[in-house]
Amino acid sequence: MLAVEPSSPSVKRVNRRFDHLIAGSGFSGSLLAWILASQGRSVLLVDRSCHPRFAVGESSTPTADFLVAYLAQRWNLPALAPLACWGQWKKHYPQLACGKKRGFSYYHHQECYHHQGGAAIERSKLHSESLLVAASSQDAWSDTHWHRSSVDEFLVRQACAAGATLLESTQIDACEFDPVEHRWSFSLRTFAEKGLASRVDHCQDSFSEVQATWLIDATGHHGLKSPSIDNPEDSQWMRTGTGAVYGHFEGVSPFVEAAHESDPFCGDDAAQHHVLDQGWFWMLRFDHGITSVGLVEPSSVARSPKTFWERIERHPSVARLMQRAKLIAPLGTASDGTVGEPALATVQRMSRCRLKAWDKGWVCLPVSYGFIDPLHSTGIAHALSGVVRLAESLLMERPQCYASLHAYGQDLRQEIQWLDLLVAGCYAGQPAFENFVAFACMYFISAIEFEKQLATDPARWPKGFLQSRDLQLAQVANEAYQLLDRARHDPKLACEFPEAVRRAIEPWNRVGLLDPANGNRIAHSVAPKYASSIESLCKGLVSSSK
Repeated sequence: MLAVEPSSPSVKRVNRRFDHLIAGSGFSGSLLAWILASQGRSVLLVDRSCHPRFAVGESSTPTADFLVAYLAQRWNLPALAPLACWGQWKKHYPQLACGKKRGFSYYHHQECYHHQGGAAIERSKLHSESLLVAASSQDAWSDTHWHRSSVDEFLVRQACAAGATLLESTQIDACEFDPVEHRWSFSLRTFAEKGLASRVDHCQDSFSEVQATWLIDATGHHGLKSPSIDNPEDSQWMRTGTGAVYGHFEGVSPFVEAAHESDPFCGDDAAQHHVLDQGWFWMLRFDHGITSVGLVEPSSVARSPKTFWERIERHPSVARLMQRAKLIAPLGTASDGTVGEPALATVQRMSRCRLKAWDKGWVCLPVSYGFIDPLHSTGIAHALSGVVRLAESLLMERPQCYASLHAYGQDLRQEIQWLDLLVAGCYAGQPAFENFVAFACMYFISAIEFEKQLATDPARWPKGFLQSRDLQLAQVANEAYQLLDRARHDPKLACEFPEAVRRAIEPWNRVGLLDPANGNRIAHSVAPKYASSIESLCKGLVSSSK
């Protein structure tokens, strides 16, 4: 986590009483802390780890860009505005690692075993075995891949500069809520991680008991555990159940040397999906030579670093990309507890949901309430949508705040259910790439429609986050999912599925998705993401390389 210099605003005598305690200093927890502190609230950020630290969940979208720009404008945070698009980011924060993302690219790979000889993708068939969907009309307005160790540290520093207090290498040992006083009492324990003690020593204040009016859970999949927080996992209903093996690599070769004349962008400048008969590899390229690579498969499949490399070997075109790749992060832990050599991270099941999003005195950010899967890059946008809503709610008077949290909790459940359907349908389409692509168009329709809502009024979403309250669209998606289920046993239905989806999405489809004339190349361009407001907010910002 963050190595705070002695002159940092976070190093001061800490009060024992706070308006808000935020558990977790990832990007959404730190951004919420920044906003609350900028509005005069006392905020304590508590995190078990230390910045900079490895994290995934790196691919932004036009939806995420809209929300970053809106938050910068709504709360007068000009230092946040450049993160809303690649061009402004590179201009104002060249030292802050990111990657250019012009859109989404998908390439189909079939598994080849050694005894069959194995063959790479035929380049002559690449166009028919792929999908490119543009999200931006030009590089300047591109989305970004967030190098999370850099971005998270940047945001937590901004929160501290605004007045928030940061405690790193600290965990909540116990907490108790007094409903009469509406006050939490926390017992905190700070521990020096081996290899990090020098950083911890000068950024911690030594105390173990604090109080706060509100507790915000931004811990992610860990979740806060306490007798005062009865919030068990509630994931049995989910249709998606996937896990992942992943890491950051140097030396990953480009898949597409240059854009084909019919391509709306170079397929490497994208959230790149290498789609297998079961599961897929992600590749997200950063501007400083690092590539995030992960393998996503159903949770029923046993996974480990060994299976990661075995799957690569069975797909020659992916193996070619990884031939000279060197793993650099995350760092493992040696037998003595110190930081060891790089080792792939493994999550047996990513898909999860909690029973509740809030209760008396506490609330979850979306990152802690539920997560589906990285397939559609919805994680950053959904987390930011939670920051948008909770920043407003937590600054209200208490009765209004609780009414707002009630609506927020209902919305989060509906959003997770909707995202679950949008992802699960793609996996149900495998191994047929054309059916995977057809169901993926449900996500693109949802995103395009939601972008229209944001362009009209970024503070009001009458049909919900990513159209989660659009009943007509939900009916179409559910019927498509059911059709795929029947198609498992009916080859004729399976062959007809893409055309059935094309007809079903016609009322919303203004960009030519699944139109044979477009050849799986969609040059959709969103509104220029608050172009005027971003440039206006950034105008007085001095570009920095600190």
